[in-house]
Amino acid sequence: MKEIRILVVFTGGTIGSAPESGAIRPAGEKARKLLLTHFADGRQRLFEEYFQREISFDTVCPYEILSENLNGNHLERLEACILEKGVENYEGIIVTTGTDTLAYSSAAMGYAFANLQIPMVMVSANFPLSDERSNGFSNFEGALLLILSGEHKGVFCSYDNGDGHFIHYATRLLPQMNYSHKVESVMSRVYGSVEGMTVRVEKEALEMDKEEEKGMVRLSCKNLSGKKPAFIRPYPGIVYTVPKDCCSILLDTYHSGTLPALGDDFQNFMKEAKRQNVLVFAAGVPGGLVYETVDRMKKAGMIVLPAASPAAMYMKLWMAAETGTDLRQALFCPIGHDLVSAMF
Repeated sequence: MKEIRILVVFTGGTIGSAPESGAIRPAGEKARKLLLTHFADGRQRLFEEYFQREISFDTVCPYEILSENLNGNHLERLEACILEKGVENYEGIIVTTGTDTLAYSSAAMGYAFANLQIPMVMVSANFPLSDERSNGFSNFEGALLLILSGEHKGVFCSYDNGDGHFIHYATRLLPQMNYSHKVESVMSRVYGSVEGMTVRVEKEALEMDKEEEKGMVRLSCKNLSGKKPAFIRPYPGIVYTVPKDCCSILLDTYHSGTLPALGDDFQNFMKEAKRQNVLVFAAGVPGGLVYETVDRMKKAGMIVLPAASPAAMYMKLWMAAETGTDLRQALFCPIGHDLVSAMF
């Protein structure tokens, strides 16, 4: 039976935590062992017999945090750790992380490893592994199924919503909604779904061009400690300001792709951004017929982005700024299948 080597990168999050002293806290080696021991004791032999491969895990832990504390230094360390271990030494990589910033860490890895020729899968959990409600084990097994089937490459996320277990493109994840444990992709455009011991790839994904995207911008998590984009969400009565020391501004939009754009404060905001030579982008705007508000946004100088996850667009802006890449070029160039409108 041929051996398959898989790198498991632990970074904390709920999947790496446990209740202690009245709160959920990172559990260190205990949680990491639980994940692999649970699989080894209960399912590993089944997986090995089904795929006729002997599974061998290497593990590494570049940092351990609750993911709400994620920052640029962590992402830089994560990328560097994976590169140091050598992707060429493995048939697959699993990164365990937290759900609070799953859309951001996944997008960062999706961009940093856009040309990866093996599957890298981001895995998290809705509850600690010691809680019987946790989907962490299921998410981990979904990642293994993707790797063991040997037909996939790129960066993905495995997540079991309870009413469906999906394999998402890492760059298409939407931030989870408050009070919800579900993970969704932009317009529900997923890579595939887990069905028993197989991963069923969506027809649209199968029909996509398999060739490497021509002229693709190369992004990295290096040096994410400098200037950052400002990320602003709309609300009634929004106060528009140009934050100090931002490299650009990304505005999320309401679900219809709109922003408050009638008042003088919006026009003054756009004029001030132009005066400071700060580009302003809008994410979440659908294609086709749009509201008149979008025309106002464009006429004021706002750059409306193609359909994509606002979280991914934030990471793309941040990474592009730090690598010196032209921001307009980076945002409109598909990387890791992030731009839904460009793919379908």
